Amino acid sequence: MKDKLKNLINVKSIVTLALVFTLVVIVLSGKKIDSDIFLLFSNCTTMIVTYFFTRKTTDENK
Repeated sequence: MKDKLKNLINVKSIVTLALVFTLVVIVLSGKKIDSDIFLLFSNCTTMIVTYFFTRKTTDENK
């Protein structure tokens, strides 16, 4: 359990969660922003989430 919490609280998880949270807030708030800016932000968020969740971890002990 401690290892899972330790792995959750690292930089890539914090960045990913912050970006997803920001995107959700933007969508749910209904604020008027330029569509190009929204498209750029949502694409960057998707790219970062995809990179971190599809990246294979290498074990140096093997």
